[in-house]
Amino acid sequence: MQAAGIDTTVFGPHSIRSASSTKAVQMGHKIDDVKKHAHWSLSADTFEQFYYKPAHQIHNSRDITNSIFSDSENNTTSGVDMEATKVGLGTTYNRTVAGMKTKDVVQPTPWYRKFI
Repeated sequence: MQAAGIDTTVFGPHSIRSASSTKAVQMGHKIDDVKKHAHWSLSADTFEQFYYKPAHQIHNSRDITNSIFSDSENNTTSGVDMEATKVGLGTTYNRTVAGMKTKDVVQPTPWYRKFI
């Protein structure tokens, strides 16, 4: 493994066993066939519990971790703000009508929101 440039302080033989078994399932082989090939018991769930690491699970875990521990200091959202404006119509009855004026606003999210 060292000759292949793999850091053996982090990855060992079971890393290869896990990766190759997961890859075999991803390539379309049945889990029972992979278990037989690796000499795992068909009735035990050792492979599913400790070795099988589907790609979507890894991506989901990464996305969740990134959203919790985001490095972004300036999390902002864009929205629309409205305020009423008064318009006087005529002088006889002194009627007023409220019109709406909109503008785009950027609202920063407080830093602690990512922990809620």
